[in-house]
Amino acid sequence: MIQQVNQSYLDSEVDLKEIILLFWKKKLSIIFLTSIFAALSVLYALSLPNIYQSSSLLAPTDQQESLSSKLSSYKNLAGLAGVNLQGSGTTKTQEAIERIKSFKFFSEQFLPMINLENLMALEKWIPEQNILIYNDELFDIANKKWIREVKYPLQTTPSDQEAFLEYSNILNIALNDRTGFVTISIDHMSPIIAKQWLDIIIDNINNNMRELDKEKAKKSINFLNESSGATSVQSIKAAIAALLEEQMQTLMLASSDEDYIFKIIDSPIIPEIKSSPSRAIICIIGTIIGGFLSLIIFLTLSYYKKIKEFFSEK
Repeated sequence: MIQQVNQSYLDSEVDLKEIILLFWKKKLSIIFLTSIFAALSVLYALSLPNIYQSSSLLAPTDQQESLSSKLSSYKNLAGLAGVNLQGSGTTKTQEAIERIKSFKFFSEQFLPMINLENLMALEKWIPEQNILIYNDELFDIANKKWIREVKYPLQTTPSDQEAFLEYSNILNIALNDRTGFVTISIDHMSPIIAKQWLDIIIDNINNNMRELDKEKAKKSINFLNESSGATSVQSIKAAIAALLEEQMQTLMLASSDEDYIFKIIDSPIIPEIKSSPSRAIICIIGTIIGGFLSLIIFLTLSYYKKIKEFFSEK
């Protein structure tokens, strides 16, 4: 038994020596093949356009607290009427984040404010002249016309749904659970466009939710006025009067406050330094992969010959 173990150990040692000798014998070929992979990784890294990221730090406004108090008052009034009104665990900040990421916000609040070709057909940005270069197989810049050839269900002019997928890829939102601050960023080949698009998102989410709350407050005021005229119970009239006052305050606040949902702590800027790609890392990883593949290729070829000889002897 001990002899078999020793023999197995010697065989493995011999095999290891054979592998090392094989690699040494093929060192020039391995270096050559690895160099090819390194050169290809360099070419690939250089072919990638620079991506710039414009970001902004936002703080939720005090709307959440005021809306919570209004909801509490509604629940008191509903209790008097014998109705159970359930509250929601979703904050205005969370609602705003989900709205920004939604297709509805993209198609109604963002897409009409931008040039679609800057999202779907841009090839590179020349910083010295601030010139945008488009893929001429997708978009004819001279005639402002989409010319790409696609198969169904895609369309020559990208649909809102197709554009939304690209929007989702360049949009980044992070909520700090501890502080409540929200970081939002946009990635783009042009740092100028990245900053402009981020401004659009922040302005429109504030405006969009302001208008929604204004419309809700107006409907509530109309409903409360009708309810007040339909009852003679003084306690209910008093509750309705308090709610009317709160809804009027909500309406006035929504009409006057520009930073309705988010206050800007750190405004979006035009970034001077690219955020990606990391060309050095791409080249290093490509070279390492090339080295490993070279070793595996020559090892496989060597053992393939031995296996083939073994079966031919049989």
